[in-house]
Amino acid sequence: MHNPSTLPGRTRLFVLAALAGATLALSACGGGGDADPPIPMPSPIPGPGDALPAPSIDALAGDWVQKGCVRAGAQSFKRLLRARVTTPATLDYDEGVLSFNSNDCSGTPQQAGPTRLGVVTFSRTEANTSLSAYWGTFQTVTGTRFGAIWTLRPANLLCLLGDEIPTNQPTLAAVATSLATVPADNCFAR
Repeated sequence: MHNPSTLPGRTRLFVLAALAGATLALSACGGGGDADPPIPMPSPIPGPGDALPAPSIDALAGDWVQKGCVRAGAQSFKRLLRARVTTPATLDYDEGVLSFNSNDCSGTPQQAGPTRLGVVTFSRTEANTSLSAYWGTFQTVTGTRFGAIWTLRPANLLCLLGDEIPTNQPTLAAVATSLATVPADNCFAR
């Protein structure tokens, strides 16, 4: 290419305008391809009711104790649930019983179990700020299969819902509606 300063008047102006236009165009589109990658914009902070990233089943792992107290004469009982993650989508599901020598679940309990009930394999999860739901299939130790939805509410409240295969509660809103009918005493806490 010629040096623009050696070109005749109008041609020189035309070449300089073309170079300026090309420079502006390249800078507007990020340059000629050698530029750094664009800086990603931060994700917006979810508001109440907005979907959150899918939660891990690791949040379900551990020992859980039934919130409610089952009374039987001078004794009382609470269920003990143990969930142990075995793969990113599977957990072993065990249950036992805590027996109390009182009719109000007070005092030091005696523990029976837990005993393995089966395996839960989760196929999907969804969450918002008030509820996480984990859809899956529960296979008992005898091979029977059931649809299952495990839910986790704020303050570590784990509730289990029965389901069908395929699910008859396909949305987080449908799960929340079903969950509203479950007494908190039937759920589990840490």
